[in-house]
Amino acid sequence: MMTSKPLAVGLALTLVLFSSASFAGSRNCTKAEKLEGNQYLLAIESDTALREQIINEHLPFGVPFSLVSSPTEELLVNGGYVMMYDHDLRTSLWSAYHFTATDRAGASGKDRVNCFRSDPRIEKNATRLSDYKEPIYDQGHLTPDASLKDEFLEQINSYVLSNMSPQQCALNRGVWLSLEGLMRQWAYTYQSIYIISGAVFDADDDGIRDIDEETTKMVSNNGKTNVSVPSDYYKVVVRENNDGTFSSIVFMLPNNNQKHGAKWAEAKGYVLSTVETLATLEDKADIHLLPNVDRANLHDSVIAEWDFQKGARNMEYSCK
Repeated sequence: MMTSKPLAVGLALTLVLFSSASFAGSRNCTKAEKLEGNQYLLAIESDTALREQIINEHLPFGVPFSLVSSPTEELLVNGGYVMMYDHDLRTSLWSAYHFTATDRAGASGKDRVNCFRSDPRIEKNATRLSDYKEPIYDQGHLTPDASLKDEFLEQINSYVLSNMSPQQCALNRGVWLSLEGLMRQWAYTYQSIYIISGAVFDADDDGIRDIDEETTKMVSNNGKTNVSVPSDYYKVVVRENNDGTFSSIVFMLPNNNQKHGAKWAEAKGYVLSTVETLATLEDKADIHLLPNVDRANLHDSVIAEWDFQKGARNMEYSCK
């Protein structure tokens, strides 16, 4: 049996999970808050025991690893999530977090606190704010801030640029946002889930990961081309069943600007069409996910095992 965070009981879990966001405000972090967030990240980096504890919390199924050997990948451990940063691509290949009903209840109604900044742990090849000053892409969260609002430092540390990835506007504010909302609902429905959000680099769609030097680059207003642009994004959700088996579901979405409807009733059909098997995703991304899971005990992308009735609206209408 997987261990999980204590689960909230009683009235806290009767909250209307998606309407609560409408009552929250938005502000920018202060310099003092940014400094405190950076100090927290550096403290984790220097504490081996704490790092291992956090990794085990968010990745009990093992740390995903690339099937293409690369010396430029670095595991970065945050309090609320863990990610694999690639120094050549200047973005992360994936970002993973454990999400519970308690986390969801604790985040309800709290403000969004924007705190975009470079990752203080990356001395060379760090993504800069200037890299995202360009006209096409959104700074898309891999692990979303709205799922980390129960702990303030974890929330503002979702804004380090190592957790950002260049997403087309209609994806980031559209079905990606709807999926984030759906997974917050699933935290309430299933009490405890594990989520991995990641990027695929296969611009020529040949089913093989592009080599880093040949990936599409985002062109910043200053003329620099530092950050690689994924061809696709994915989300993998895993939960443990009562009989000790596991259920997983995979969504793989092209990084394009197509709109699929702002209401969940409109977007739901498209979301269901993006479901893939774990093996299909692993082949395309050249990655091994859930390395410690016996696949014989894994129900892989069985749509009927997941509740798609309640999803979230998105904001694709704000895109041109």
